[in-house]
Amino acid sequence: MRSLMVGLFLLLPFAGNASAAEIALDMPGYRGPEDLLLSEDQSRLYTANRQSGSISVVDLARKLTVQEFAVGGEPVQLAWLSNDRMLVVDQTGHRLVLLAARGNSLEVLDACQVAPYPIRVEVSADGTVAYVSSIWSKAITRISLDADKLENPKIQYLTFSPRETLLLAEDAKLLVSDNFSGRVGVVDTATLKLEHAREFPAHNIRAMRLSHDGEKVIFAHQMLNSLAVTNHNDIHWGLLMSNDLRWLKADNLLDATADFYRESFMQPIGQPNEGGGDPTDVALIPDGQVIVTLGGASEVGIGKEGSYGLHRTEVSGRPMAVKVPSAGNIAYVACATQDAIAVIDLKNVREIERIPLGPMRPLTQVEEGEKLFFDSRLSMESWMSCHSCHTDGHSSGMANDNLSDGSFGTPKKILSLLGKHRTAPFGWSGSSPTMAAQVRASIDKTMRGDPLEEPQVAALVAYLETLQAPPSIDKLQGTHDQASVERGRLVFLQNNCVACHAPPTYTTPKNYDVGIHDQDGVREFNPPTLRGVGHRQRFFHDAEVDQLEKVFTEEHHQLAEELSDGQRSDLVNFLRSLE
Repeated sequence: MRSLMVGLFLLLPFAGNASAAEIALDMPGYRGPEDLLLSEDQSRLYTANRQSGSISVVDLARKLTVQEFAVGGEPVQLAWLSNDRMLVVDQTGHRLVLLAARGNSLEVLDACQVAPYPIRVEVSADGTVAYVSSIWSKAITRISLDADKLENPKIQYLTFSPRETLLLAEDAKLLVSDNFSGRVGVVDTATLKLEHAREFPAHNIRAMRLSHDGEKVIFAHQMLNSLAVTNHNDIHWGLLMSNDLRWLKADNLLDATADFYRESFMQPIGQPNEGGGDPTDVALIPDGQVIVTLGGASEVGIGKEGSYGLHRTEVSGRPMAVKVPSAGNIAYVACATQDAIAVIDLKNVREIERIPLGPMRPLTQVEEGEKLFFDSRLSMESWMSCHSCHTDGHSSGMANDNLSDGSFGTPKKILSLLGKHRTAPFGWSGSSPTMAAQVRASIDKTMRGDPLEEPQVAALVAYLETLQAPPSIDKLQGTHDQASVERGRLVFLQNNCVACHAPPTYTTPKNYDVGIHDQDGVREFNPPTLRGVGHRQRFFHDAEVDQLEKVFTEEHHQLAEELSDGQRSDLVNFLRSLE
């Protein structure tokens, strides 16, 4: 993960009106299409290629990729501003880019810095305002739009990491989902203030779409049950990890006092022997049905509210995004790991054609590892992938009951994998001496999949070694106080925190009794690294503490003496600074 020096983070103007650099179509590459955009006349399809930093243009009449343009960074979403103006979310360039679509050509008109690590953009019905959600900086950026300019960016920070967005109530409210939990918040678009946030049993929310009648919001998500265990029975019946479509009344979501579930419906995607792991996108079909892409299982499913299950078909290559033309007889699906667009016959629910984006080069070991990380077919009956618990390499923050500690009945918080590879041994009990051993144990004892071949283990380890924590939340939000951090470091040393959390990894290989225990009475645990701790939402093995400050105010965790308010604030600032 590329870091950003937020001390130099400015909202800079962009010198626009530059043609995007064209890429030769016969050049082998790895594009990794992550989003699709259908032109207003439905003659062209545009793909946001995260891996190559490019956008491909597909002529749908000819079923042919006709152009590819470099835009830089990691484009992860596309949206229309008008019928020939396109917005691109650049995740690692921390930008929103405005393009003009001129036939098969693209022209860069403007770009605007937004809060770091943007992921989604939502455009108002009149095309005058865009709202960009940014995960790691926990922010929403509002930008004024016209045909050629992105202006007046305003950033509002939230208490959680926003991902999916949806405008409701005639664009007066912005519905925002948390990337690392089932939290859903409502932002007032006039003030950008978070009005309220509520949580339902879900995680990895990867789509929010308004239903055909406009009355319900359709969520695609997963749901982990900490009361179930990772044995064959609980996995087979979908008791441990389920993959779901959920319809919730929009009015109930907007009203903090309403019954969240009144007139709602939950549709399971998976069923015994067909888990359907990791839903990634949802699109409406004009006949009242919806189509959902199952990125982990490499399938798509079609169904409608009130029905049980889905009609499913294989679509290889990690289907990430789906678009349905107005005729409603076919769907286009972005296949991220095969650089292709799959064409789906919606009536017969089968793939009928595939449009390549260009020749693919061989994938690197790290890229092969990334494929495996998001592949739910590594698990028993395809119910879950590594990503299902370790969201984007981080953590869902929930507890999972597996055999990594040698017993069932003792669920423990899912640890973040960001920056984890240098902190052996692994797991709460420190039972895995190497990352390779931990990978094998996770496939065997948590996912209950077939044993991996050694090249697969090596590829997964190579990918995990690339996962780094982002810059500290205070740097990302421009609130870093170096003087306070230095005072907090002294508090950290004076309380001998280094005995368990020694720099530079801020952990140690041994297990320690720190006054807490699990349901079996086990009291000794391996201390998690404190690097990136400011981006975590839950703490301790039982995930019971939901704020870093409460580790000291409520749990008084390993303090030599009671801290003053100032000392405690400085200590928390020091911990939040660790990257």
